[in-house]
Amino acid sequence: MFAASLPRHVVSATVLVTDTDGQVLMLHQARPYPGRPPWWQLPAGLADLGEAPPATALRELAEETGLRPGGVLRSLAVDYRSPADEWLPVIDFAFAADPISAGTPVQLSGEYDAFAWRTWEQWESFLQPEQQAWFAALHAAHRLGRTVVLVDGQDAGGAAEVSVLLPIRLGG
Repeated sequence: MFAASLPRHVVSATVLVTDTDGQVLMLHQARPYPGRPPWWQLPAGLADLGEAPPATALRELAEETGLRPGGVLRSLAVDYRSPADEWLPVIDFAFAADPISAGTPVQLSGEYDAFAWRTWEQWESFLQPEQQAWFAALHAAHRLGRTVVLVDGQDAGGAAEVSVLLPIRLGG
């Protein structure tokens, strides 16, 4: 059967949450990935079977932080991550939620031991080296209102920038 012969991929989704003061929410891992230190990351997770990336992003955000933003979820990036460390290739979709009010409470899941709000610039010193190009690409996409295509967290090339992708309306 042709479909059975197709390559397998894992889908994940990330949500960039900013507040009305322009700060970015990041979560600190309670348990690191094998062979790595615990690190700060945006709310994110793997898609359930048949789950669309925007739904994954919103589900993971609610599970990890208790946040349920309204408004528009905007596409920031699609990142193809090559197979590594026994993982299949991962296609990661990054979205941005509308800003939430500064001081909105965050309720962490057991996956994380801390959260913090910092400016883009303040976060740079907290990132692992392999996160830096990806984070910079998301920052540029967010600032410019664009969507970027990445490969292993790096810009896939000048022609990879997409100027318009349809926003996804949240809520009922």
